[in-house]
Amino acid sequence: MRWLGKRGVFALATGGSAALALALLVRLTVRDRFPLSAALFYATPWPLMAGGSALLAAFWFYRQRRLPGFLHSLLSAVALVAWLTSSWRFHPRPAERGELRVVLWNVSRPQRGLPAVAHRLAAQDADIIALAEGHRRGTSSLARWQHEFPGYEAVELPAEMTCLIRGKVLSREKNPPNSNLRYALLHCEVRGRPVTLLQVDFRVRWIESRGPAFAELREIARARLGENLIVLGDFNTPRESVFFVPLRGEMTHAFEAAGRGLAETWPIPLPMLNLDQIWTSRSLRAVHCEHGFSFRSDHRAVVADFDFMPK
Repeated sequence: MRWLGKRGVFALATGGSAALALALLVRLTVRDRFPLSAALFYATPWPLMAGGSALLAAFWFYRQRRLPGFLHSLLSAVALVAWLTSSWRFHPRPAERGELRVVLWNVSRPQRGLPAVAHRLAAQDADIIALAEGHRRGTSSLARWQHEFPGYEAVELPAEMTCLIRGKVLSREKNPPNSNLRYALLHCEVRGRPVTLLQVDFRVRWIESRGPAFAELREIARARLGENLIVLGDFNTPRESVFFVPLRGEMTHAFEAAGRGLAETWPIPLPMLNLDQIWTSRSLRAVHCEHGFSFRSDHRAVVADFDFMPK
């Protein structure tokens, strides 16, 4: 840091303090409601705010500035507590698995590593395996996934998504060309039960509003809330987003309802954002949800068990 000089270091620390103060204000008020606030909101999750505030507290105490040092120590403690209380779940692990097991994993376009990824997925013995980035754009890995999972029906979907169903795919709907949301809607039969699967992949810039995509998602989901509906995918949006509020009022977030461990799924090896999520209608009850860990991808896998609720 010598090349910055004392004034440069001081200016950098002052700017960091101002940025953290603004980030806290955004997080406690508008969150990602507006494009500019969204960029700051996504870039400053609680763990990062806790660590950054701790470093700045040490700097200000070293410079014998007690007030900013104390304020940053307080902010670091608040951010740490907020992270621990909001991101960690300790629901008991059930003695038996649920009636339906679903795995969601952004596998980061595996090529040579596909057999190893498939081996980890097969170990979960899931009924539905939803893959984000299951193949590279302009190519197909459908035959390879089908070879690795012979007891499943494999479907390659738009936006590099792939879905493996241990059952039957009765019909499918793709999003229209002018859609704000990249998705595929599958009507399936799994374990003798009808299941509607809405697999999504949000690809938006950090300064681009997610509002239109979420509005379309809610419209599609609301029309099917009476079904055994599962909405899942790489949302590229943390679950604390304001855009999940209407969805949370009508559906259930699997990890929030029955999770165990850390909620964040990206990036490996230090996950700070919960981007990969499974939501269900009230006709499915989450009984257990955990997030895996593997260096095969920069995303953690989501493994969730559900029971069908009586009509």
